[in-house]
Amino acid sequence: MTPSLNDQKLRLSRSLERKDLPDGTRLLKQTNCGEYLALNAQQEAILAEFDGQQTVQEVLQGLLHAEGHPKIRAFYDLVLAAREKGFLHEGESEPISRQAKGRRWNVRCTPTGALALALCLIGAGASAVAVSEVSLIPTAPGWFLTLLSVSLGLSLANVLAGAVLSGLGREVYRPEVRLDLVLPFFSVDTRDALMGGRRVEALAALQMLAAPFGVALVGWTLDSTPVFLAGYVTALLLASPFGGSPAHALLHALFRKQHELPRCADTFLNQKFLAQLFNWKESLTEERYFIMHSTWALVWLGAVFRFASELMARQASVNNNVLFEPGAQTVIYLLMLVVAAPLAYLLWLVMKAAHRLLAPSLFSTEGKLNFDGGQRPGPDETVKFLSSTLLFSQLSEAELRPVAEAMEFFTVKPGARIIRERDRGDLMFVLYRGRVEVQKEDEAGSLRPVAQLGRGEVFGEIALLQQVPRTSSVVALDATELFALKKEDFDRLLLSTLGAKKIQEVVQVCAFLRRNSIFADWPPHALMKVAGQFTFQDCAAGAEVLSEGRHNESFYIVYEGEFGVRKAGAQVATLGPGDFCGEISLLQGTAASANVAALRNSRCLKLGKDSFLQLVSRDFLTGMAIERTSDKRVVALKKKKEAAN
Repeated sequence: MTPSLNDQKLRLSRSLERKDLPDGTRLLKQTNCGEYLALNAQQEAILAEFDGQQTVQEVLQGLLHAEGHPKIRAFYDLVLAAREKGFLHEGESEPISRQAKGRRWNVRCTPTGALALALCLIGAGASAVAVSEVSLIPTAPGWFLTLLSVSLGLSLANVLAGAVLSGLGREVYRPEVRLDLVLPFFSVDTRDALMGGRRVEALAALQMLAAPFGVALVGWTLDSTPVFLAGYVTALLLASPFGGSPAHALLHALFRKQHELPRCADTFLNQKFLAQLFNWKESLTEERYFIMHSTWALVWLGAVFRFASELMARQASVNNNVLFEPGAQTVIYLLMLVVAAPLAYLLWLVMKAAHRLLAPSLFSTEGKLNFDGGQRPGPDETVKFLSSTLLFSQLSEAELRPVAEAMEFFTVKPGARIIRERDRGDLMFVLYRGRVEVQKEDEAGSLRPVAQLGRGEVFGEIALLQQVPRTSSVVALDATELFALKKEDFDRLLLSTLGAKKIQEVVQVCAFLRRNSIFADWPPHALMKVAGQFTFQDCAAGAEVLSEGRHNESFYIVYEGEFGVRKAGAQVATLGPGDFCGEISLLQGTAASANVAALRNSRCLKLGKDSFLQLVSRDFLTGMAIERTSDKRVVALKKKKEAAN
């Protein structure tokens, strides 16, 4: 990061409008610049630290000494975005962007009027289309009028959307004539609808979708083929489910649950939609949104196919010598491409779905692994390596010898996929050299990195222990060398010695604790011993692990998910993976000082009071780290209590 940014004394803008969304997101608008930021509680607290008196570096140093501090990269990403958009600025003067400043329009439409107008236009236009006998084939000069009418239709859609926003008290940004999309048309920026909530977003989008029906109604009334055709074309353009179209905005407003929903509905359609129809057991948070978007996309593709094929047939029928007329011939070829595109896309979707369903059984990624160069370590070196890993550290040398002999050795290239999610695997891997990345599919089907593993880490054991498909994908980041143990050898050599539950706990808990700074320097044997004392506790959304004022007998570390910390009814912190709680009451022998409850379905590691006290007394550094965090929390709670009084 450049020194100039670290030395700047930034101030949070006072020209802010705030809106709390149902999913807990705080939406901020910089009213002078017309810019927006969607923040969580921690990010908003970070911006509040910028008072114009401290440098960026001083703010970061203060945050790093506080409980639950942000990651450094996340801090700078937030600061850069906030500064670029005018939320943070130097000096007393507020930034102003004339280009982005909204304008109040004289033409306004009330919510009731907007809804009534949209429904009337859609109803009347759709009726006209249904009963119309107007030809869809304009004359040669008529094509120019068709394009002009499309341009006017798009302009009308933007004017109506602007009127709705203005009538609902929102800003209308950047009214201008667009010349960059082939057809010139009048355009406005409707993003201020976000601050009005779902109703405003839906009304603005619905008003834009109603405009082409008005154009079609005019074409039917005037018996004008070019204008009528323009209504068809404009409706297809605005009703497209792809990109930032009004139809997509309407679906987003009506069906989304979270404001910060990734724009990945297209990915879901491409990756998971058809396969999801065969797998109703899988529950998705944004299932309604994804299913409605995908369904609308297929309906829209069918409408494009029907429209283009009808237009092509009529174009050919009105001219028997169409093959000998260059103009008509070009139109036919273009329409053929439009007709073929939905068919090709649907065929591609079916093939993707078939591959997703059949690949785990027919094309296992692990079956393609083979020895690719490198030199296998000798037996003694292999035994020594295995004894240094968490999983095998409890086995004697005599027990490790047959395990080492049974293991296969692989070398894979950077970027190679070692495990694919949903495959039926029969290998457990131990990383000897290199790095791998664990990836997990999100709801839309995109692969997201969740962890990186290094030397001595074990992966692939869950599928062998629980007889389930692979729960994640693993990709090599570097040239990687691996030991692999087949299921039959795994059952014969390890299950009989360690037991299935013990192996799973060793791998999961030890690897998790190793990534926590408190346990990072613990030797394998000590870490393994304390890991065996932890138990997993699953918590549904809203379930409490600590209750303010009540006796507590356990220490908790968040394994996955999020927990909210509430004091006197107000949320004061959010705990994520690796964060812990319960230590204050255990160390001080008092009741719990706050409520801690799962914000969504989550999982934590639980340690009893006696084991916890042994933990903090056994290792000096670990005890000091936990006590230091506990002291900071006590001080923070006292300050908040004093401020409240």
